[in-house]
Amino acid sequence: MSTKGNKTTDKILDSTIELIFQKGIEATSISDIITKIGMSKGSLYFHFPDKQTLVSKALSRYEKSFFEFISASLQGNSPGEKLENFLESVKRMHKSKNYSGGCIFGNTALEMADKNDSLSQKVKNVFDRWISMLSSIINDAQKTGEIRSDLNSKILAGFIVSSVEGGIMLSRLEKKGEPLSQTISALKIMICLKQKRQ
Repeated sequence: MSTKGNKTTDKILDSTIELIFQKGIEATSISDIITKIGMSKGSLYFHFPDKQTLVSKALSRYEKSFFEFISASLQGNSPGEKLENFLESVKRMHKSKNYSGGCIFGNTALEMADKNDSLSQKVKNVFDRWISMLSSIINDAQKTGEIRSDLNSKILAGFIVSSVEGGIMLSRLEKKGEPLSQTISALKIMICLKQKRQ
């Protein structure tokens, strides 16, 4: 595909992501997408044969930036510091969005779990990968004594992801940061994450 074609495809995908954040998948129509982009339905279908394909590709595009964010957040001088930086980065990122939109993968999981096996599996793969990344850091932090070591690292990683997703959802619902901030503070206590060294 030409560079112009790639730019058009990216524009379609980015606009679709924005609409999914705002309205959800089912409520986002092809008409919404072409209106936002300013193109004809025929032009859209030239790039994507149907809505299912478009949504799947849009989620894949967002997945790339999602894991770039996680990788950039998991930085620090020790495993525990990496984990703390990740949690604080999540808090800052959602604050920068005024707690609107939530997490596109959490939203999609809730919306599509009982309706669309293909999209549900796609989101499950995202969460599995996220948990696996955290599990590796947690395992290292357990070895250095920075967090509790009496639970399996994968269980702890799943607990962190579930808790963070819940905090994001409540902050979105209440339109304020306290639920997510309090969730992250409680997580640090519950996993016995030592304070970042000065």
